[in-house]
Amino acid sequence: MPNNTNVVLCERTLYLVKEDSKANKASQKRSVDLVDQLIKIGWTNEKDLKGDDRQALRDAFALRFTPEAIKLIKKEKATGHDTAPDAHGNHFTSGGKPKNQSHWKGQINSGLNKLADAIENRKVVKAAGGAPNAKGDIFFRINRDISKVIKSVKLEHGKVEDVNIQKKLSLILSLMKETIGIK
Repeated sequence: MPNNTNVVLCERTLYLVKEDSKANKASQKRSVDLVDQLIKIGWTNEKDLKGDDRQALRDAFALRFTPEAIKLIKKEKATGHDTAPDAHGNHFTSGGKPKNQSHWKGQINSGLNKLADAIENRKVVKAAGGAPNAKGDIFFRINRDISKVIKSVKLEHGKVEDVNIQKKLSLILSLMKETIGIK
């Protein structure tokens, strides 16, 4: 993804990130308004922001964690043995790893990456005509439908044991590659 170095974090964006962080349920997070605002300012990933803006975004995103976790994230000389509980009081992940500073910073990275993915998904939906089930323009529909056909033919080719049918499916794939220029 290209790096947009001219992105500046504004008060509205910080407000929306903080509000998103206060949401109680995962389904309420990454609200439409927040994604719209990030698109509006040209944000595509965390590296688009520099210095204080980047730290302000990370701090606002961390508000979704417990106060102990926020304190641990900000601790300068934290060790791997320092842990902070999640909202359920667990100091360890289900896999037994400690919820230390590294874990919580990883949660921030993961959350910001999910926001970046939401922006990319929004672009895909927009390219498809504005709605998930919209028809989109002719080139989008052709590309989508050809991809589905190729996937189906390859899948069927792998399932079928009849040599004659496999030859026919291989011929179909080669004709599609030759005619349309698909790899």
